[in-house]
Amino acid sequence: MNFLCKLQAVLLAAETTDSQDLGFFQKIWNSIVIWFIDERGWIKIILAVAVIVIGLLILKIAMVVFRKIINKTKLKGLAGNLILTVIKTVLVFIYLITILRVLGIDTSSFVALFTVGTLAVSLAIQSVISNFASGMILATNHPFKVGDFVEIAGTSGTVECTALFSTKIKTPDNKVIIIPNSVVASGNIINYSSEEKRRVDLVFGVAYGSDIDKVKKTIEGVLDGHELVLHDDGYTVRLSEQSASSLNFVCRCWVKNQDYWTVYFDLTERMTERFAKEKIEIPYNKLDVKLISENKSSAAAVSANNKTSVK
Repeated sequence: MNFLCKLQAVLLAAETTDSQDLGFFQKIWNSIVIWFIDERGWIKIILAVAVIVIGLLILKIAMVVFRKIINKTKLKGLAGNLILTVIKTVLVFIYLITILRVLGIDTSSFVALFTVGTLAVSLAIQSVISNFASGMILATNHPFKVGDFVEIAGTSGTVECTALFSTKIKTPDNKVIIIPNSVVASGNIINYSSEEKRRVDLVFGVAYGSDIDKVKKTIEGVLDGHELVLHDDGYTVRLSEQSASSLNFVCRCWVKNQDYWTVYFDLTERMTERFAKEKIEIPYNKLDVKLISENKSSAAAVSANNKTSVK
């Protein structure tokens, strides 16, 4: 019987004993002496003190080690502080449970209560936990960094910051959009800034009957004359499609990432000017209207009346 059970038994017995028995406080003292000497309670006290002292040292050392580990990773700031808080809470709980077990106190109810409480909180903040876990995944995998131009969940923009629960991006028209990390981690991420070079893909349509070789040489000439096109990487100019009203030529060339949109618009403008200069027709929708003369219209009307009378 441990000390608490012994003490409880003494308190119950004190209420039922008559006046001839020992006094109430005397019985308590006797129980303490019996527990301390006969049941070797002093050993439990020494162990408890040792666990308290050594446990505090281990707890401090463990927190210093974990803090150094997190500082060496990308998980600084809010994410690192939250991780340290969770680790400290778990270590303190283990520390207290260990002390209670050394003193001989049953800790199963404490563990069960902690488990139930943790489960209830987890269910209540399920979406928050999902965003937090996704934030940890993004911080570990590094699919993008601040300043990258990305496309996330159908939205394109520059990454402003990556927080623990959400990612903030700014669109080209200066809108700030905050996307939950669970959406970011579960969808496709297109990073347009991760590589140094990008390929510009354009399609130019010309009218049927145009000289194919002339069109190809014209497009290649415009590419050769642009100073931002990476000529050493080569480019592709080929007839790719015979559409309903035009012959479509694909034009592909490589540029530096930061020059993509400049080259894209320059080629579109210069190619239009060069086609006009080389007399290469650019097709567009046309409406052909045929006028029927008045004599033909009258003859058609008479013919229709004669057919009606025969019937």
